[in-house]
Formats: sequence, C-alpha cells, structure tokens
Amino acid sequence: MTVRKLTLSAAATTTVLLLCGSILGATSATAAGPALTTTTAPATTVSASTASTRAEAPEAPEAPGAPAAPGVAEVPATLAPPATGTTSEATVVRPAQGSAPATTTAAPALALSSYDPKAGTAVLAPTGTEPAKSEAAKTESAQAGPAAAAVQPGQLIDSPPTPAAPHGALVAVTGVQPAADGTVAVTTRPATLPELLGATSADLHSAISPAAFEVKPWISGLQVTTDLGPTSGSGTVSGGLGLSADATVPLPGGSSAKLSGSVALHPAVDFSYRGGLGLIDPQQARIGFTLGTHADWHVSAALTGSTGPVRIALASYSASPVVMVGVLPVVINLAFTLYADISADGTVTLDAEQAYDGTWGVRSDYVKGPGWTTTADPGTSTVSPLRLDLRGAATAKAGLLAEASVALYDTVGVKASIEPYLRVAVNGSVLLDAAHPEPEVNGTIALHGGLDINGALMARLVVLGTPILEQDLPFLAFHREWPITSWSAGQSPVPLVNWTTLSAGLIDDNQSAYLRTRPDWDPSALKASCPDGSRLLGLAHGSDNGLCGDVTRANLWDANHGYVVDHGGTYVNTDWAPGYAKAQCPAGSFVSGYSRNGRTLGVLCAKSAAPLGTASRTLWFDNGDNRPAVAGGGDFAYGFGKGQCADDEFVAGVAYSQPWWQLWAARPYALLCQKLA
Repeated sequence: MTVRKLTLSAAATTTVLLLCGSILGATSATAAGPALTTTTAPATTVSASTASTRAEAPEAPEAPGAPAAPGVAEVPATLAPPATGTTSEATVVRPAQGSAPATTTAAPALALSSYDPKAGTAVLAPTGTEPAKSEAAKTESAQAGPAAAAVQPGQLIDSPPTPAAPHGALVAVTGVQPAADGTVAVTTRPATLPELLGATSADLHSAISPAAFEVKPWISGLQVTTDLGPTSGSGTVSGGLGLSADATVPLPGGSSAKLSGSVALHPAVDFSYRGGLGLIDPQQARIGFTLGTHADWHVSAALTGSTGPVRIALASYSASPVVMVGVLPVVINLAFTLYADISADGTVTLDAEQAYDGTWGVRSDYVKGPGWTTTADPGTSTVSPLRLDLRGAATAKAGLLAEASVALYDTVGVKASIEPYLRVAVNGSVLLDAAHPEPEVNGTIALHGGLDINGALMARLVVLGTPILEQDLPFLAFHREWPITSWSAGQSPVPLVNWTTLSAGLIDDNQSAYLRTRPDWDPSALKASCPDGSRLLGLAHGSDNGLCGDVTRANLWDANHGYVVDHGGTYVNTDWAPGYAKAQCPAGSFVSGYSRNGRTLGVLCAKSAAPLGTASRTLWFDNGDNRPAVAGGGDFAYGFGKGQCADDEFVAGVAYSQPWWQLWAARPYALLCQKLA
C-alpha cells in the first residue's frame, strides 16, 4: 500500500507567520448545511498496532495511536449515543490544569439558545425552556440565579450541535450577564482542545451510523436510501448510505447525459489526541476520514471536447458525531458531496457501465516539532468495465467523485476529493456486453482504471492550539492509473491522441521508458517525464502536476534520444517573464519533463527529430486556468490553476517563483509556448 505525505514543518510555519506579521487568534465559521441531529453508534477504538495496519504513521518520534507518554492519562474515546429530545445540553467545565483535563461544574442543565461566533456572544437557557416572551414567562427568573452563579468567567462551554450552533461550540467565558427571563448571556473567546483535554490521550476510529447523516439530493430522479443493517437496532453500524439514480441531466453545448445505477457509501472518522504538559499545543493530534464505496454506475452521453470536464452534483451528506473523551464531548463534523464526473477531449458516443470498489482515507497529523503531515491512504481499489458501447475518436473519462471535509467544531482540518474512474481511449468503435463476451472492435481501444485523491490541509485548526495561516495548503495527495485491457482491429480512421497526467508531488513519476534505463537525469530532485512519444503541454500552479500529449505531432523525440537538463536559464535569450526565474530549452529541443528541488525548477529538454518553429508567446496561469477553449487531456490538476499550450505548440520554457504561502517550494507561474513548425 502506498501512502503519500506532505509535511509542513514547524520551521516553515514559523517563517511564514513572521512574514505575515501575526498569529491567528480566531477563525471564521465554515460554510455549513442545515442543523443536524446527531445519531451515532458505539465506536471502534484503534490501538497503536491496529492503526499501523491501516496506514503508515507520520515520520515523527511518536505517531498518534502510540502508547501515551509518561504522565499522560489514557481516556476512553467513544461516540456519544443518539441525542434525545429537542435540546442538547452544553457542558460547563473548569479549564484543564496541568496534566488534568477540564472538570465539570455544578451548573444546572443549560443549552445554547443563541450563538454568534463572530461577535463572541452566546445565550444559555435552562434546558426544556424558551426565553421569556411575555410577562407570565418571567416567573422563570428564579432559575437565573443558580445558572448565573454557576457560569463564571474563565470557564469553558462545550456544546454539542444545536440549532443555534450546528457545528457545536467550544468557547471560554469572558463575561456573564444574567437576564430576567431565566437565561444567561455570556461573552466568549474561542477555546482550544488543550484547554479542554489537558494532558490526556485518546484515540478513535469509527464508522458513522447511516442514520446520523442528513442527505440532500441535487438532481431529480435520485433516490436516497439508508440501510441500517440487520443489527442497527442494537447500535452496531452494519449498514451504509445508499443512492440510486435514473436521471437525465443537461450538458454544455446542448447535449445531455443519462445517469443510472446504485452507490453504497460507508464513511468513518479518525480522531486522536495526545496532550502536552502545557496548554499551548498538544504533543500529537489527528483528524481524518475514510470512505468505502461500492457502485455499479452507468453513464450514457454524446460528448465533445467543447463539453469540457463536467461535474454533476448528485447528493450532499452531512453528520456531526460527538466523541466522548471520558465525560467531555468533542464535536466532529463530516460532510461530503457525491458527483458524477465525465469528460472527453474529442467526439465520442459513450454508453458505459462500470463497477467501483474500494476504501480510501485522508487524514492530517500534528506532531509537536515537525508540525503537520497530511497523508492519503489509497487502500485497495478496483474499477471494472461491465458494458461498453463506444464510438468516435477521443479520450473519455467517467468517474464518481466525492468531495469531503472533516472538521473539529467549525474549524476544518482536512478536505479532499476522491475519485475512482474509468478512462477509455477510442479511435473507432467497440461493443462489449453480456451478449458480446468477445468485444466487437473496429479501430483501437484502450481501457484504464484510475484513482485520484486531491486535497488540502486546512490552516484554521486553531481549536487544536496549533494556528498556522488563514490559508489552505493544497497538495496532490495521490494519483494512480493502470491499464485494464486494449483491443485493436480493422483500420483506425485517424491516429489516436494520447494524453498522460504526471504527478511528482512526493515521488518521481518517470513515464519515459528510455529514461528509466538511464542514470537519474536530475539527482536529488522530484521529477516527472513524459512517455517517449509525447511532449509536455501543461503544468499546474500550486502543485507538481503536468500534462503530456502527442496531439498534432507524435514521436517528436529524435532517434538517438538526445537530451539536456536546464535549471538556471542557460538558454534564455530574451526576458519573456520579467521578475521570475526561468528554465528553458535550447533551440531545436522541447520540454518533455520537469523537476523540482526545493526552490528551484528544472526542465528536461529532448532534442527534436524535426525542425521546430520560433514563434512564441508567454502563457500565465498563476491566477487560474489558461488553457485552449477545447483543451485535451481533461482536468489534470483538479482545484489548481493550470496552464496549457495549444495543440500545435510545445513548451519551450517554464517561469517560476515561490508563492507567499509556500516559500519552501518553487511553483510554475508561466509557460513559454512555441509553435511546432
């Protein structure tokens, strides 16, 4: 199993904070759906040995899930039972002292009846009562005395999700003002988990009961089911979230797509906490999720390159399970939206049914000292074609994409998009179904399965006492594509165009068969190279993704496979991107690969087998996509700005610098696009 990581070091974090001039003290509330009723099942607590079988631990002295350090008390972590009634009680506690966690007070049963996180104000009401609306209701004022006496400045309010605080709330009281109607108005500041949990230690990995989710369909013809399973009545999570579709949705250009099939989802959450002896930040922490999927999915559409990548929102899911760390509640918010994802770079009639199976996970780990590490666990995944009827000349992709986020209270910890997909390159026609076990092929067909996991560590985790920046830190977590099968028969009407996505975020991605037999072409750098018959056509800003293609001109590399590598602009003869460092190929060569060594980018320059043109242009893409109107290759770096030269051009150079939020990594800002002839 391959586990991909991005480490944000404490040193890098400190450098950026100093440059920005301040450390965050508060967060903005994230966008949220309707208020939720928490319905959960007993948790599965993961020991250190069990956790290591699911994913590799962070490269740190002690990974979450390991035994607690001396002086750190192990506290059981379980999911709270379903809430009863219409009001969820808040817990009023004295903050943690030393190594001891927060302790409960003698406050009467109270709940948040209103909460304004931006203003830092809240109103606590005795449970089962409403604020007074008439003179008669003021008879409840007697309750204000004990409530106001019990709620004091310096205490913490730890509230599960309520209509007033759909994501829950963890705040410290700074002022108390009793009211005549029995309520207590308080002013607050954001509190942190170290203030709540102190030096305790807790771990939880648990499936979330399907009944805990609120589901919102986005298209008609969609039926949402909740399979609680045969033992769900006793609290065991054995079912899943079901979805079945039979819908026709419009596409750009006036065409439409028919979507049908069924999807079963099995979400789970990860939470881990290792307190320190102080209240500044924990020793270790973890927040993450896994998502298991089984789907039999059918897509039928007439696609063209002008359709572009299309994501059709199917349904949104949200849940707010409460983790009980001893007697102290910690609120986790899990939300995801399921999309149908289809694209094509030519003209093709697609009627495909495929099966997806797998379990994938994403998490963020914090270890004091090294800082944050974001990890994607691709697990095991299969993508199988069940039926195909394809005609045309294009590369088409059909997948199911889940965009998910997991948060502590209203501070998001990690977000990710996870997509298993089937990609087909067709130049002719193919028919494969139960009546045609041997496919009927005329032309060339190639089938590929794939899995993309993209995401970002969210920098607003001040609830853990580890503020970094009010800025998402994106990364390419995982990309894998594998051949399933290929067929060739009859005559191909036109040469088939090949597109390849490159990813060199954490390991080398050398697609060149020739270079894999040669010495490392850029030692100590992360690098990627195009297949031998292709050239680089695009790069992404903010990630290490690239796009290769052989459109217009295939097999451009000369027979002797001559190449050079440039880092410092040795061959730059004009300042085509003022103010930026450049890596550029000499005349007669084209870029067929790229590398990054910290704050330096390099280009792999392959000698051309044919004369190349000299007409050139600078293509900027640091502020968003800058691609041809009909761009082949699909969305090769979802969520990032992308630059892509035209089909009759090649990349001759790359201009780069360091984004303000990523000073330790060079990123491309512009491409020098040059005509093929």
